Amino acid sequence: MKKILLTSMLALSAISVNAQIGTYDDIFFTNLIGRQFKDVPTEHQNYRISNKLIPNKGWVLDAYWWGGIQFETQNSVKLKSRYGTVYVSETGNTGVNTEDPQHTLDVHGDFRVTSNNNYFFYNGAGDLKLSYQTRGTGGRAIVHDTGNTLSLNYDNDFTGGTRIGNTFLVKGDNASLQGKLEAKEIKVTLTPTADFVFAEDYDLPKLEDVEKHIKEKKHLPEIASAKQMEKEGVNVGEFQIKLLQKIEELTLYTIEQNKLIKEQQKRIEKLENKNR
Repeated sequence: MKKILLTSMLALSAISVNAQIGTYDDIFFTNLIGRQFKDVPTEHQNYRISNKLIPNKGWVLDAYWWGGIQFETQNSVKLKSRYGTVYVSETGNTGVNTEDPQHTLDVHGDFRVTSNNNYFFYNGAGDLKLSYQTRGTGGRAIVHDTGNTLSLNYDNDFTGGTRIGNTFLVKGDNASLQGKLEAKEIKVTLTPTADFVFAEDYDLPKLEDVEKHIKEKKHLPEIASAKQMEKEGVNVGEFQIKLLQKIEELTLYTIEQNKLIKEQQKRIEKLENKNR
């Protein structure tokens, strides 16, 4: 490797000397690719190694070689600028902004892969975004590290929804599951609750009216029928509150019946004592 670097330095020195004493074309062709192209002006544009002044950057190495450039080494390769590094290790792993790549491609920082409006973007801070446009439709998936949030979207207006597996569909703010759901805990947040039943001004239905409704409708007042539930489904949160409302009403009925039973018991005891 040292011999190669030394030879390269000597070659560049020779080019520099010829630049001072020779012609511009001599530098391009005599010292780089041989004399066979020296006097062929049409080939001059296909081969060059020179310097070039770039605005706001200064002088840079300007190289062009028709047919491509091949560079091989048994050791690592490092291309480094003031702001970043591209490093190829001896094992073949490539690192961007890291000289210790642990994978085939190891990127430290944000990166984006894009083609025809399809792109994959990672901002280096835990946020990942995937967007695609295919046959007139579009979609995206966004993963946010902050708050551990996963957002999926098929079409920007959620027209088609996002399907996970064969039974779970997310559409806008709604989700549909055509299958079984197993969970250790489910929390439903919905207001108001049914505590209004215990308010002093609550109009507790008369048991006679409840009995009449049951005979006619075959279900409790304010509770959907079995056919309606089968057709439209059941809103778990609202249904739980309605059930709680009926339990609280039943509690009030029980309290009233308990008072009535106690009064009747006292009357019975008085009659028994009177008849002794």
